[in-house]
Amino acid sequence: MRVLIFLLILGIPALLQAEEHAAKSDQAQPLETFENYQPQAFPGQWKVRGDEEKAQAIYKVMEENGNRFLHARADKQGIQIGLEHSFQPKEFPLLRWRWRAGQLPPGGDERAEKTNDSAAAVYVVFDNRVMPRAIKYVWSSTVPVGTRAKSPTYWRSKVVVLQSGPADTGKWKEETVNIYQDYKDLFDAEPGAVQGIAVQTDSDTTASVAEADYDDFTLLSAGSAPAAIQSSATMDIGPVATRNH
Repeated sequence: MRVLIFLLILGIPALLQAEEHAAKSDQAQPLETFENYQPQAFPGQWKVRGDEEKAQAIYKVMEENGNRFLHARADKQGIQIGLEHSFQPKEFPLLRWRWRAGQLPPGGDERAEKTNDSAAAVYVVFDNRVMPRAIKYVWSSTVPVGTRAKSPTYWRSKVVVLQSGPADTGKWKEETVNIYQDYKDLFDAEPGAVQGIAVQTDSDTTASVAEADYDDFTLLSAGSAPAAIQSSATMDIGPVATRNH
């Protein structure tokens, strides 16, 4: 029930105003770059599901080569943090971000409750805050890439595996997922409004350590990347260019 509990606790006004819902079809809209936070700080716009003190120890903004990103290290812990941002998925069907797994929780398998740990997970939460539906995109320890499964902990959530195993740990990967089409395929229904996103690096069920980095969450409109509309895509990327702060 993690996603449900998180949304019930969150319970804050939407950050996106009505005029933003009417954005033009050729826009890319930055959602979170972590550039506005100081290194070693918790990203203050993100809300915690669970123990705030522990969450602030797990999730910290770090800086590398002039680029700031979210670093997560969980030691036998499983705490989720989320960013509320409401929008219509038909207008912005694509979500893009970068992530990098550092340490995989041994034996992590998101299909079973007793092994439900991920080095990195990005949730997209749909419909409402009382009984939401969610898609959980994961970098799994063991589950094959392309696997789509029911969540073992919340019946209105589905799991999609984008990365798996240790071969690419330490490397930044850029993901582009079609959240609109994925919702239709996974739930056989038209999605309601997206309520926000969440991330979780967890290792509590495997009693181990998990570590990962997240960066550059961006919404892409239906007209901004037509080649990617029909499917999710992953791209290897090199070192991140230095940014001005």
